[in-house]
Amino acid sequence: MLGLKMKAHAASIALLALGAVVASGQAPAWAATVTIGSEAALPPLDPQRTTGSVGLRIAGAIFDTLIREDLSKGGAGVPDIAPALAESWSVSDDGLTYTFKLRKGVTFHDGTAFNAQAVQTNFDRLLNKESAVFDERASSTMAFLTRWIASSKVADAETFTLTLKEAFSGLPRLLSDRSMSIISPAAMEKYKGDELGFHPVGTGPFKLATLEQGQALTLARNDGYWRGTPKVETLVFKAVTDPTALAIAMQTGVIDVIPSASAEQVTQLSVEPDLKVQYTDAANFYFIRLNMKAEYTKDARFRQALNYAVNRDFIAALFGGQAVPRGGPVPTGNEITALAAGTVKEYNYDPEKAKALIAEIGLKAPVTLKVLAPNNGPGFGLSPQLMTLIQQDLAAVGVDLQPQLLEFTTMISTERPGYTDDVHGSYNGWVTGAGSAYVFERLFASSQQPPKGVNRGWYQNADVDAKLAAARSERDEAKRAALYVDAAAKVAEDSPYLFLYQDRLPRVIRSNVKGIEAAASVYIDFSQVSVD
Repeated sequence: MLGLKMKAHAASIALLALGAVVASGQAPAWAATVTIGSEAALPPLDPQRTTGSVGLRIAGAIFDTLIREDLSKGGAGVPDIAPALAESWSVSDDGLTYTFKLRKGVTFHDGTAFNAQAVQTNFDRLLNKESAVFDERASSTMAFLTRWIASSKVADAETFTLTLKEAFSGLPRLLSDRSMSIISPAAMEKYKGDELGFHPVGTGPFKLATLEQGQALTLARNDGYWRGTPKVETLVFKAVTDPTALAIAMQTGVIDVIPSASAEQVTQLSVEPDLKVQYTDAANFYFIRLNMKAEYTKDARFRQALNYAVNRDFIAALFGGQAVPRGGPVPTGNEITALAAGTVKEYNYDPEKAKALIAEIGLKAPVTLKVLAPNNGPGFGLSPQLMTLIQQDLAAVGVDLQPQLLEFTTMISTERPGYTDDVHGSYNGWVTGAGSAYVFERLFASSQQPPKGVNRGWYQNADVDAKLAAARSERDEAKRAALYVDAAAKVAEDSPYLFLYQDRLPRVIRSNVKGIEAAASVYIDFSQVSVD
């Protein structure tokens, strides 16, 4: 009882602090303000350096991309793409050259004109090491896209071209990724390194008003926005890392939206009459990524045994139905989901099969596995309990799982260079871009091992690499999908991950907040948000 009182007291203190910060950043009482609660610290808002959904979600309010996701309607499947800063685009017959006709009359928040040279400067930052705006970290983060670009060119003020090293029909969808937001060239020249993230300047529906590093952010309406004047005056983003405090803030009207709600928050808040729970069911997957270089996990049979050992129905129960068991690499909502059904292996719960595989390898119990896991952060509120469940399942087949719980950002920075040989993996998830089939290349291609990408477990399979490369350049949609399915099937057999579940990605929204549709995306089109 004392522990509960202390937790509630801590939540109340956090809530009071939240109210003070929000009040100090609000527009006048007559202006509509929507406050969004973040379950993690707010990162620097440099979209080309950021990979997490927390920062990229905010980036979508400040910046535009050349091509955007159409989030105007709900429904399953990957959202359509639509023109944004590029009014239209075309591709050459050989699939190598994309020509973008750019929107006229658009300006950045600092008054800089948007034109083809501004776009070129953004690509110089990522590709041209001789450029004054080149940024090594941004270049590395965006290599999943830019590594296919041979050159870029300003044809005229409203025409920009990209020439690729090889055909890549998935390029337009990748350009809709929030990490490919177009940044003001003047801001890039003025602010270097981390400083740019504290002075974000885009063409989006809102512009920076006040910033309390890591904690709070106030955005003011961009009255000259090219898609029309936004429907609210002010957006406030506030980090509330204590889940209880975040739920209380929602109940008491201090915040209006929880964009990534936990199972406990959904249970607590779904009974509130003025709140609504919205499930996006966007493609995503959560897993323990395994280390191909570490003892035990370097053996595919052992990795398969781990996948057979885990009861994913118990995981779904832990999350109160918010998680869907996922025993393979293809999430619902991906471009190849339908074609992969029945073809790409989904591991079922079979502890006897797990024991048989471990015995076949000749390992003697207990086998000790050391993995990293977040103790908080977006989507990870139940991480300690999940680790306990998996510990119990693995113990039943002779494996001693020893998780090291770390603060979320600390874990990400620890795993970013790739696993050291004494770490067997880490518990994490992937949401951004998971609807595109290209996500399999980002996660599993050997070319995406650190420092070039996020294949942090050092997975490598020449056949998978070849199929991913063939799929990338295949212009026939059916053939391309079949190649991706073949690659995913091989990944499932190799089991570089302990596949766990898919999050339904619910949001909690105050009933008077309108314009947030249940599109299958982790993002929100803030230009359409309004208040009754």
